[in-house]
Amino acid sequence: MKMQLVKATTSDAETMQKMQIESFTPHFQRYMDVSTSPVNESLAKMLYRIKDEKGCYFKIMVNDRHAGCVWVYEIGPKQYRIGIMYISAEFQRKGIGQKALVIAEELFPEAKSWELDCPADLSLNRHCYEKVGYKLTGKTKMINDQLTLVFYRKDIN
Repeated sequence: MKMQLVKATTSDAETMQKMQIESFTPHFQRYMDVSTSPVNESLAKMLYRIKDEKGCYFKIMVNDRHAGCVWVYEIGPKQYRIGIMYISAEFQRKGIGQKALVIAEELFPEAKSWELDCPADLSLNRHCYEKVGYKLTGKTKMINDQLTLVFYRKDIN
């Protein structure tokens, strides 16, 4: 399996937004997180992320097919955050998320730390993050009665 991260352009925005909505709709239906769900994000927000100078929005390409996206941005000197990552349903449970995280980290060799968050009850996502070295910070954030986020960090030696 050939996999790479390709920097998104503004011409990718509509396709990426559609994939984001499809990827997060099951979570939205489960959590009803109206104010925070990527399902409700505008095309303008997608375009902002693509053009943002402090970050990079990448398409995850598997065998030259668009399998998902990952948005990386700087939160401090040599500190980065995975702001959002999603994998299209047909590509899930194949290790693509893990590999995308590793590739993203390799693209920012100056990084000393990485952060991300996810719903507390998404054990598959949590397993993915933990498998590539992310550790729970102990910080949580309750979004609503159905959704609590847990926060992860990975320090690079």
